[in-house]
Amino acid sequence: MQRRDLVLSIILTVVTCGIYKLFWMYQLGNDIAMLRGDDQPKPMTDLLLTLVTCGLWYFVVSYRWAQLLNDVVGQRGGRVDSNFPGLCLVLAIFSYGVVDLALMQNMMNDLIEANSRGQ
Repeated sequence: MQRRDLVLSIILTVVTCGIYKLFWMYQLGNDIAMLRGDDQPKPMTDLLLTLVTCGLWYFVVSYRWAQLLNDVVGQRGGRVDSNFPGLCLVLAIFSYGVVDLALMQNMMNDLIEANSRGQ
């Protein structure tokens, strides 16, 4: 797992017309699964389903991954926001999935920093 720069990720997503978003999505899904220590989520399956359904599956991904990430935060003693998955879903619908990915990445970056400090 590595900390990713949000601004750079958003810029790369815009410059590459969304291609970088697919790579970013895959990396984030792998990081969530690694933190959870199980096989959830399955980023390759979710990525393929997103492509096959012309992006519709991404709405499910956005909600479910935010929920899984929220669970990890709660297990590690962090503040859990029960509205976070719903917020990510709404943002995915209205922002083409960039802002919700940025929010999830920000939460992941916070977890990585807390992990590196030993908290």
